Amino acid sequence: MTLVSGPALANAAPSAPTRSDVLTFSIPAIGGVETGPAGVPGGSLRPVTVVAQPAPRTLQFPPPPAAVTFSVPSPASYHYQYSHRFLSISWNNLRTGKHGVVSLRHWQLPSYPVSGYPSTLKTSAVAVTGSGPVVATVSVLREQPNAAPQVISVIPGVNAIQLP
Repeated sequence: MTLVSGPALANAAPSAPTRSDVLTFSIPAIGGVETGPAGVPGGSLRPVTVVAQPAPRTLQFPPPPAAVTFSVPSPASYHYQYSHRFLSISWNNLRTGKHGVVSLRHWQLPSYPVSGYPSTLKTSAVAVTGSGPVVATVSVLREQPNAAPQVISVIPGVNAIQLP
């Protein structure tokens, strides 16, 4: 038997790598060119980020279908020109073909009432997508008087998420 003296070495069990069932990424939408003396804060080509993450699921039987929460992590401070702007997120489940559209507000509400469709929107919403890879495109839109909303983003944003 041999004895070795010296500093004790810690025997740490190697840790197992962690595995995540959720793969996600997002690329911001890039707003359009702003002209005129009263430009929108942030100026032309302002990025607007929407993140996608798995929506909470309740413990019930049968389990509810998988869903995605789309949200604006940092809504912009209110500016009067924002009251006519909103985001449209078009999503598609690549496994099932299920698809839909979610609209979000990307700016904070002021302390006084404002009108217009965008002011009625939330900064996050849940889309029941089902399990599988879900991709989404994000567009910045502006309401038009007596016309359909106009896409003003020059580069659409992209989201992708893998739901178990």
